[in-house]
Amino acid sequence: GDPDVLEYYKSDHAKKPIRVIDLHCCEQVDAGLTFKRKEFQDSFVFDIKTAERTFYLVAETEEEMNRWVRSICQL
Repeated sequence: GDPDVLEYYKSDHAKKPIRVIDLHCCEQVDAGLTFKRKEFQDSFVFDIKTAERTFYLVAETEEEMNRWVRSICQL
């Protein structure tokens, strides 16, 4: 696939993405966000802000979150 977009799917078996985020349209990336919602309190949340929308993503570890943020910022 295109390395400059982020695609997300309904499941691992889905053929078509729900949405494609053009990372060249990324205006800001924030790491280490905190939320009051209980299911996200101990999560490694970061966001991707575009002119149209803010996407919130959750990584499994802090290191993985930081790798995602670095990679997106390099574009």
